[in-house]
Amino acid sequence: MSISKHANKKKNILTAASEIVKEEGVVKLTLEAVAQKAGVSKGGLLYHFPSKEALIKGMVEDWTNNFFESILTLVNNDNKEIGKWIRAYVNTTFSDLDNNNLNSALMAAMFINPDLLDDFRQKYNSMQTKLINDGIDPVKITIARLSIDGLWLSEIFGMAPLSEDLKVKVFDELIKMTQEDE
Repeated sequence: MSISKHANKKKNILTAASEIVKEEGVVKLTLEAVAQKAGVSKGGLLYHFPSKEALIKGMVEDWTNNFFESILTLVNNDNKEIGKWIRAYVNTTFSDLDNNNLNSALMAAMFINPDLLDDFRQKYNSMQTKLINDGIDPVKITIARLSIDGLWLSEIFGMAPLSEDLKVKVFDELIKMTQEDE
């Protein structure tokens, strides 16, 4: 099997698993259900993910890598040195508000084995250090980070979700907070 077919099949399996968690809940996440939804045999699924825990770990790793790569890309493309880490974090998190793969991966990991989030926690803690040292008042940085995290959680759990218009206005205010103090 070529590398691209292997990667596509693996990605299809991860997407199928995320869709099951989103549509039916973590309890319905079984290897059989994922194989059926992904259009692969159970043996084919087991080739890529030998257990349910390995599948969930794959979901978390896939999202974690994509999330932090997106942040790094934005940081590298930001021509303003001060505040670029927090801007990248706010932008990436805002862009991920509707990312069902992320939401599903994190919910499944918390339900099955919270230790599967260790790599995410480590990268998040490392990023927090970069945010605090971003050249802007650490209190403003922390308020912006906690605000975008709160918006994200509100969307995941459907807790008083904001209208699209209000979300954009909140986002704009958070970006203003990431600008250099003048």
